[in-house]
Amino acid sequence: MSDVYVKTDGAHHPSEKHFSVVNPSRMCQPMGAVQALMGVKNSITLIHGSQGCSTYMRFQLTRHLREPVEVASTALNEKTVIYGGEYNLMKALKNITEKQKPSIIGVVSSCLTETIGDDMAGIIEKFKEANLGKQLPEIIPISTPSYAGSHIEGYDKAIKGLVEHLSLNSTPNGKINVVPGHMSPADIGEVKDILKTMECDSIILADTSESLDAPLSESVLGLPNCGTTIEEIEDTANSSGTITLSKHADSAGKFLEKKFSIKSVAIPTPIGLRNTDSFINAICDLTDLEIPAQIERDRGRLMDAIVDAHAYNYHRKVAIFGDPDFVVAMASFVAEMGMLPVVLCIGIKSAKFMEDIKTIPEGLSGYEGFSPVILEGADLYDLEKELETTKVDLLIGNSYGAEIAKKEGIPLFRMGFPVFDRMGAQRISSMGYNGSIKTADALTNMILDHYYDEAGYEL
Repeated sequence: MSDVYVKTDGAHHPSEKHFSVVNPSRMCQPMGAVQALMGVKNSITLIHGSQGCSTYMRFQLTRHLREPVEVASTALNEKTVIYGGEYNLMKALKNITEKQKPSIIGVVSSCLTETIGDDMAGIIEKFKEANLGKQLPEIIPISTPSYAGSHIEGYDKAIKGLVEHLSLNSTPNGKINVVPGHMSPADIGEVKDILKTMECDSIILADTSESLDAPLSESVLGLPNCGTTIEEIEDTANSSGTITLSKHADSAGKFLEKKFSIKSVAIPTPIGLRNTDSFINAICDLTDLEIPAQIERDRGRLMDAIVDAHAYNYHRKVAIFGDPDFVVAMASFVAEMGMLPVVLCIGIKSAKFMEDIKTIPEGLSGYEGFSPVILEGADLYDLEKELETTKVDLLIGNSYGAEIAKKEGIPLFRMGFPVFDRMGAQRISSMGYNGSIKTADALTNMILDHYYDEAGYEL
């Protein structure tokens, strides 16, 4: 069973429903929690569930990132379904603590443990009481039932769990907290470059830019030796503000605002001109910093790239699928490039997404009356059926869209998660002015390859 699929037009009224998922366009909650925790130095995720859950996480993450990924499991079986998983969880915490010596263990639930009703927080307290006097890692329970939400909710819960458990109010640090959302390591690198260029001290929650795009070494598989530290997470309670680059991952910022009166803003994912402007303005609003000349120059270069490619992109019809924040940000960017984002597909239902879609026409000439087909809470089967009637020139999304693109005879521009049939997914960058320039060039070159001959004439 799944979320009800609702197809909407510009008037946003339901027109069709399905009651099962044929080919999902989203990942499960534990996947997002694992990705968030991989951005924390010397941390490990322990999935309280069957071995298949952790195997699936490692499989998807490794073939996307081409990096070794460590995910532990409590290895539940038929017996524990009946009698509960307390023994397995206690034993797993003991083994991990003694053998791997992490700083943080994120205990992530699965659909199995949520269904049988295991009290993870209570079991963790029992473990601590049984080991009084011993040096234990921070152990954080994170509720992520796989049958609800998506990996974005799992990511959001993990980041919130970290600040709820660790943040400590002390001396103001003058820094900005930045919650990137579900981004590639290269994207987080671009965000850090912007902050560095603006000379803005920051805490990234969580920083996978180095741990998931690491140089080759001869060391054996281990825990992340870089990323956000416990001390930095504790210090988030003393920052000047929090900027969340994902409307669906703002729970940590809201928590810090409510408990420590730290201003929190959630802005669109900074892909393209307008959304990157919002990021730069948010930094300036929370600090007294001025926009440096380098940032102005990068913005001008992006505008130049858009103008240069406009003749090839003008009114190309595009379909985009994936996470809500990614889809709405890419739709805004391709609209800036002169394209028409006519079909937008997300795997969950989201009021925030529906509101953000309405803002795309703002400031863009030629988009009056803009009303794309929106597939909300939909799967790739729904997208495929829609593209049989609504013809597009280009599909943007992850590798699972390859078969649809092949069937429709259109190119697939691979972005999002997972990208497993091409190399370099960890280095795909679309954030900020510089990442957007790379995306604009790659998108336009794909159109040139598919719709123009060798002499540059349109086929």
